[in-house]
Amino acid sequence: MLKHSLIILALFISTFGFSQDEDSYVFGDDTESSSTNSSKGGGFDWERATIGGGLGLSFGTLTVLEIAPNFGYYLTDNVLVGVGGRYSYYKDNVDNFSTSIYGGRVFGEYLFGKLPFLAHVETELINLEWTQDVRKNIVNVYVGGGIKQRIGGRSYLYILGLWNLNETKESFILQPNPIIRGGIAIGL
Repeated sequence: MLKHSLIILALFISTFGFSQDEDSYVFGDDTESSSTNSSKGGGFDWERATIGGGLGLSFGTLTVLEIAPNFGYYLTDNVLVGVGGRYSYYKDNVDNFSTSIYGGRVFGEYLFGKLPFLAHVETELINLEWTQDVRKNIVNVYVGGGIKQRIGGRSYLYILGLWNLNETKESFILQPNPIIRGGIAIGL
């Protein structure tokens, strides 16, 4: 068991070692394209846009299927803002209960230059079935941070650790603190 743990740890550390390659492109490092983009006179630039999000699957006594697409835009080389949606199908096989949960979010991220870290803030509105005939809106405000792993160009994988500042009994049932989330951002 210890041998397997050490092998996994070595692979994890080596992955971060390769992420520090000086030849890889990091958004904002290319001064030539930055001056070219600034001379365009403002406006929307698709090179500063990202798409991505996350998927979630869980099977067993509880079945959960989730899709959470995101669209982001770099305001500066380090500040990313965006919007996203969320749809979850939840089924409890023991109680024979199923429901759909859906909503949207607005988020902001600060990427720490060449470091693999990011800070994240988000406000989310979720609609869920509270009783058989009543649906309820819940507002969640998340803060936290995470790590990112570049996968080429302006694209990266990320893992976030978030804390819900507005945790209520409803949001606690849905997702208790802390919230661990992962996903992908793909530069266009």
